Amino acid sequence: MEHKTKKLNTSNPGKFEEFKRLFEESGYTLEGTAVDLPEIDADHLTIVVNKASQLEEDIIVEDTSLEVEGAEFGTNIRWLLDHLQEYTGRKALWVVLLAVRQGNEILIYKGTVLGTIVNPKGTSGFGFDPFFLPEGATQTLAESKPDHFNARAQAVQALVTGNIWAKRPVMKQWKGPWQKK
Repeated sequence: MEHKTKKLNTSNPGKFEEFKRLFEESGYTLEGTAVDLPEIDADHLTIVVNKASQLEEDIIVEDTSLEVEGAEFGTNIRWLLDHLQEYTGRKALWVVLLAVRQGNEILIYKGTVLGTIVNPKGTSGFGFDPFFLPEGATQTLAESKPDHFNARAQAVQALVTGNIWAKRPVMKQWKGPWQKK
């Protein structure tokens, strides 16, 4: 039997552990790199394409976004986390994009989960997990994160089954603004 290995670039240990479990369930060993990639200030598709363009081939990069009904905060998740309770009761869409450089092309895979922003509950997970109640669930992601309510699981499944959501050319050089840390 062929040994299948994937490599993911992330500096977030919680994300890496979650991705490691998800890839292992699909028969892959996941290795990690932690190249600190400066993030551009753009839409999440452009961000993930830029990240993948900065690395060598076959290294998976990830970008997570939360689109909240009636909110205009762009891709600034760090700011959002400090203000998420202001959006309690609003519909939200959790989007995870995975991208991999193949030659001069970036292949993008997508996972999405619809839900509602709620008062924080639960202690596991990270980021906005305590605030996000998936549609059809009775617990926030910080209380329980089964794979059918997990945008990361959906994106991994899309990648391992070859279900490409979008293709973009490798980005040569970003000339726009950068996110502040």
